[in-house]
Amino acid sequence: MFDKNSTKVNIARFHCVLRNRAILLCYFHAARVPQAPAAASSCWSTDVNGNDPIYHVYKFQKRSVPDPSTGKISTKCKTSVSAVAVAMLLVACGGGGGDSAPSTPVQSTPTTTTPPAPVITPADIQTSVPAFTYAATSEENMFINALNTFRAQVGLGLLAQSPLLDKAAANHLAYVLKNDVNTGGTLNMNSVDPVTGRAMFHIESGDKPLFTGIQEIDRAKSVGYAGVYVGEQGAFGGGKGAQVAFDSLASTVYHRAGLMFQGPREVGIAVGQNSSQTFVMEVGYGRAQSQASDFVGVYPAANQTAVGLSAGVESPNPFPDLSTANADFPTKTGYPVTVTVKEGAILELVSFTLTEAGVAAPLDARVMTKDNDPNEYLAANFAVLVAKAPLKQNTKYMASFFGRVNNVAVKKDWSFTTR
Repeated sequence: MFDKNSTKVNIARFHCVLRNRAILLCYFHAARVPQAPAAASSCWSTDVNGNDPIYHVYKFQKRSVPDPSTGKISTKCKTSVSAVAVAMLLVACGGGGGDSAPSTPVQSTPTTTTPPAPVITPADIQTSVPAFTYAATSEENMFINALNTFRAQVGLGLLAQSPLLDKAAANHLAYVLKNDVNTGGTLNMNSVDPVTGRAMFHIESGDKPLFTGIQEIDRAKSVGYAGVYVGEQGAFGGGKGAQVAFDSLASTVYHRAGLMFQGPREVGIAVGQNSSQTFVMEVGYGRAQSQASDFVGVYPAANQTAVGLSAGVESPNPFPDLSTANADFPTKTGYPVTVTVKEGAILELVSFTLTEAGVAAPLDARVMTKDNDPNEYLAANFAVLVAKAPLKQNTKYMASFFGRVNNVAVKKDWSFTTR
């Protein structure tokens, strides 16, 4: 159960296991310390014991419905009632009898009201950050630049380098490489910690070598980081580099949503020299970034080129009818198309289509929201379309979304081109 006054740590869970571990193994987790700002709500939350997901509750107020032909609120009923009331008064007083002149009915003038325009809350985001201190050709520099390019394309705030989060990431990477059963240790990093319900990749044990903290917030504090939130992602490049590792995160449904978390302001990264090329990334904030109340972000972005063709494999599997152990994903999914709005807002879907240029009919596709997500990971501010077949190479596609955000209509049309 959720107690709004609770000071327990909330953990957002994201983890992924692929059939080819050498290419990618990615995780997203978010640990929050007590009394985090309200704007810092994460997309998926559990209590510290890994119980059922917690969701925010929103209240709605009924509004008058405009006449579809005029766009105005009708007062016809009010006028009729007024006329009847006047007529009854005339009868009761003997009006119209004897030698009196005929009475003239009292006319009521209809009134109209125009709903007030919604008040737009401005964004509080970082549109520029200081230059990174990573070596220009390093995997660290390439990965964080790829992340900020992605966030800029969506319209999200950029992340600034934090040397303390760099240190926390490096410490945890050393722990993973020392204790992973695949590198000579005794821990299966793919297993689940029975206490927190999180993947062991993100949980350190105090009795193991190079321990610096149980969860990422603990490890960040151990190096002096003062933020109230720390989240962690991990990936394997398999020797193919940062861009491959990042792209495989961005090609999924759930892990992409994690990359689109709006709150973080700072980032740290560490990359292993092992054969799997392990990436550990920490993100955090002391005060969360926040989008404008009318924010609508999409990915792939408008006019983006070299877009992928199919969805990346992840766990949990967003498509229970497909297998992650064979060729289902490359042959039965298209590259995901995501729409997101300000965190905390409710995105109501009316229609969402993807159409190949020059073709009349839209693609046959799955459309996912919080309401039909089989794993209940998507937050209420997301909608994702995934075609049921891979997209064609070097082809332009038109995406069209129509919905409502907190009862305000939102329409977004854009196009992108595949690689």
